[in-house]
Amino acid sequence: MEIRPIEMKDIDAFLNLLMNLETSSETGLHETHILNTSNTEALLTSVLQNAKRQIFVAIDQQELTGYISLSGNHGEMIKHRANISLGILPTEQQNSIGRNLLNAGIIWAEDNGIHRLELSIRDDFEELIELYMALGFLKEGERIDALRIGEEYRNEIYLYRLIN
Repeated sequence: MEIRPIEMKDIDAFLNLLMNLETSSETGLHETHILNTSNTEALLTSVLQNAKRQIFVAIDQQELTGYISLSGNHGEMIKHRANISLGILPTEQQNSIGRNLLNAGIIWAEDNGIHRLELSIRDDFEELIELYMALGFLKEGERIDALRIGEEYRNEIYLYRLIN
């Protein structure tokens, strides 16, 4: 498995990964995005031109199997923070891929003056929450019934990790 920063040549593979993640399960908090090559190209261009943003991809046997997106801030009071988003295709190696992507993100944060990584996650993603906590993330809070998935309400958990 290889973990590396995303490149423009990855547009089609990354779009395919995002579409597979969207259809394989309810993997995150976000509403369905309009996924197409143009939007994906704009996203990658933005990431590659912004020192406060990065996307790392996991590659296994020439296939993208996961990603971590890190989005920093430019405002003076919040430029030390970056929000992370993680997406991994369901596989037997899912935990290992997630751990490697998160470690790449932590190293990127250290190298780019980020002091705080933060995210929100559905409360029923227990294995992923355990992975974050195993890598030093702490629970900061919980929003009760903050998400509605179908007819069911879910809580949203906020996690953070301080970098040195």
